[in-house]
Amino acid sequence: MIEVLAVVEAVVLAYAVTSLVSWGVKKLLDLWGSRSLPKQEQQVAMSEADMKEIEKSKEVIKECFGEDAVDTLRKSTNLERIDLMAKFADRLTKEYDLDIDVDITVNNVQNCGYYDWEHQKAVFNIVLLMVDGNNEHFDYCVKEVLDTIVHELRHAVQHKAIREPGYWNVDDERRMAWANNMAPGNYITSSSNLKRYSQQPIEADAAVFAALVMEGAC
Repeated sequence: MIEVLAVVEAVVLAYAVTSLVSWGVKKLLDLWGSRSLPKQEQQVAMSEADMKEIEKSKEVIKECFGEDAVDTLRKSTNLERIDLMAKFADRLTKEYDLDIDVDITVNNVQNCGYYDWEHQKAVFNIVLLMVDGNNEHFDYCVKEVLDTIVHELRHAVQHKAIREPGYWNVDDERRMAWANNMAPGNYITSSSNLKRYSQQPIEADAAVFAALVMEGAC
């Protein structure tokens, strides 16, 4: 189920969040743009089933946004952008055969999204898109939001694979690595140790999966 939260008039919203978005983009660029994620992350192997879904995910992006997602979103109003992202998240959850709740929200830029393992719910904060399409970082904002949606839904895939052996043909070794990573006390947050956070099994896998989906997608 897709739920859209905090939707207000586009003009008012754009005026209210412009400075917030600029601050948020700078924060993200400082975090990710100036620090390369550890090379170990790129060594995660994708299975044949993964590669098929990566190609299907690229197709979903084109179905939802056309040949140029950045240009489509640049020409859209804020409310249209919210609607497009909600439809994109819905299409991916169906493609991945996920039975989860999804919230699309416009909030402060503490993070762009997360997957709640306990409640099987994905929340996507698309405030980065609430900015003028001519903003110098608009293409970055689009890619960051799309990447986040794919990344967090990959976490939902991991969660379902742990619960349901055979789902997505995930092998037992990978399933057990993911399950162990999410056992109480084992998960490492980005705020506590960025390097170790990005190297742990579920984050390295989700990052690589999303990066491969985004390659050439927009």
